[in-house]
Amino acid sequence: MKALITYTTLSVVLLVLAACDSKVESSRKEAVESQADALENKADTVRKDAKADAKNLTKQAAMDADAAKDAAKARAEAEKKTSEQTAENVRKSGDQAAKDLEQKAKEAREQK
Repeated sequence: MKALITYTTLSVVLLVLAACDSKVESSRKEAVESQADALENKADTVRKDAKADAKNLTKQAAMDADAAKDAAKARAEAEKKTSEQTAENVRKSGDQAAKDLEQKAKEAREQK
């Protein structure tokens, strides 16, 4: 019975000692917790920055697309005006050539 009491007491003392954190262990745990908190804060900051960057890139891409669309529209309008001017010049040239031919025909008739 004496041995049982001794073993029981020794077991309880060992359990109490094992359950108690030493000051060194507590400071280590606090340091690890502080590092973990710092890393989590940094991760949150990186995540927020990435979201902001993605949002800015999306806006910039939309503005670039609009600018490209406007530039293409302006080029198309300029080409249309150039084509219309060319067509007008060809028409005027054709009219002048027709008038010249009519004049020659008139002169040829008058010579008879």
